[in-house]
Amino acid sequence: MRKTSSLLLAMFTLGLILLSGCDSKPADGPKKVRWDRDFCEMCRMLLSDRHYAAQILDAKGKYHLFDDPGEMLLTFATKYKNDSAAKLYVADSKNGKWLDARTASYSSGHLTPMGFGYGASEKPEPDSKNFTTILSLILAGETGAPTPQKPNPKSGFHNHNMSETDKHTHMQH
Repeated sequence: MRKTSSLLLAMFTLGLILLSGCDSKPADGPKKVRWDRDFCEMCRMLLSDRHYAAQILDAKGKYHLFDDPGEMLLTFATKYKNDSAAKLYVADSKNGKWLDARTASYSSGHLTPMGFGYGASEKPEPDSKNFTTILSLILAGETGAPTPQKPNPKSGFHNHNMSETDKHTHMQH
């Protein structure tokens, strides 16, 4: 009799656990990122820069994390075919706060982890672009990365933009 009561109690508990799972809400909002532990889906690098991370919550409730908004946008356009049911999030480049990628403003000139060069912000800035424009630019292969500065020969830094002859001569010395 004691075995039967224990078995009934175990079955009742298991039933409650299973039923409580049926009422759980689907995923919503940005996922809490485990910085320096979670990997970018596209390049497999660790997510470590809180100002340029991005994520997709697909229609099936699965999260996809990225270390650069450009990677998220490429994946969204190619893999998810601009699925309107997918939720897109980007980190604000100033404070790391999660923003809706479709309503964020984007500016160029940022040093992003993968070199796309676009940073998101909650409020529009001068020369900022909207989601549709930035998506078009990314798909066209246009980055917003800062233009590299030419080294000042007087600064003591090496000039890596030498001709082949100069490189050969430089290497011999």
